[in-house]
Amino acid sequence: MVVSEVARHPKDKDFVETQDGLLFTVVGYLHPPDAYTTYLKYRPDPEGKWERQGVHYRRMIQVYSAAEVQSSSNWLREYYPEYISLDRIRGFELALVPWKSIIAYYLPEVRMSEIMRDPQDPLESRTRALVKLLSEASGVPESRFGITGSLLLGIHNPMFSDIDLLIYGRENTHQVRDAMDGLFGENKVKPFSHDEILSWKHRQVKTLGIPAKYVEHIAWSYWQRGRFSNTDFSISPVRLDAEIMEDYGSEIFSAIGPVEFTATIEEDEGNLFVPVRYLVGDISLEEGDVEFPALTEVISYEGIFAGVFHKGDRIHVRGTAEAVRDTDGNIMRNQVVVGSMTTQGWIIRLPPSSD
Repeated sequence: MVVSEVARHPKDKDFVETQDGLLFTVVGYLHPPDAYTTYLKYRPDPEGKWERQGVHYRRMIQVYSAAEVQSSSNWLREYYPEYISLDRIRGFELALVPWKSIIAYYLPEVRMSEIMRDPQDPLESRTRALVKLLSEASGVPESRFGITGSLLLGIHNPMFSDIDLLIYGRENTHQVRDAMDGLFGENKVKPFSHDEILSWKHRQVKTLGIPAKYVEHIAWSYWQRGRFSNTDFSISPVRLDAEIMEDYGSEIFSAIGPVEFTATIEEDEGNLFVPVRYLVGDISLEEGDVEFPALTEVISYEGIFAGVFHKGDRIHVRGTAEAVRDTDGNIMRNQVVVGSMTTQGWIIRLPPSSD
């Protein structure tokens, strides 16, 4: 699907393909008027494990993190520098793919409808069965589900590829999340084991730079990950058009510096979607040189921090403080960003005894 045919807002976890054969993941909802904010996920490589119509692909991002995105961007800077630009709104370089370079735009909901109508291999059949199960259990229409990753692009391998589902809309997400308890209880989908979750937490320590002493405090969003018919799956919420509030250019962001602090979550209404948003108060600064207002927004581009913290939780945050200015250059507020394109960061939940 070419860009001119896209009849909705660009959304997190859409994909674009360039004339060079590069496959980029669309990131978030804030995009320049003539390009998309992205990161490079797959590139052609004769030795790649993913394949479509005789073309093999290598995955550039194994586990999403600021460090891996930076590594992918470094590769682009060397071989395809035209896709790396300084974004004047966010104040740093990132992968911005111009519309003029795009030959295809992949819509997860369109690809899902194709799979639901006529699955072409065992993995697509399992995907269809999983969506039918989730839809029946939650009451969410099948049309509100999408598929991303290799299945969206048609480069998947039924022997090892996962099922990366999307669910569109806040209320639909709540319904699916509520239904997962019953599906786990009835053994229709299987949760990961305690050892698997612990192994995952240790990987986050290594990937995100979280101090090892906090490994037990790393939150696990149980309902978003599981196993269906021996295939791993994930579920990621995505905003409907009416839920997209970002307006590119209305605010300008500039980094102040790294910060580390503890705080209490005062509002968690923005905790489902990436970028994740938490409003925090009762801030106790441990590192950094910045003054925060009584209530400060913490924004995370790391999806593992979505939907896992709630109002009243005491959290420990490592991120980058940013000044948010209006178009005249006046500072409106400060905020904290976790896991941006250039900076690692993390959020962990402190036990009540740590207050």
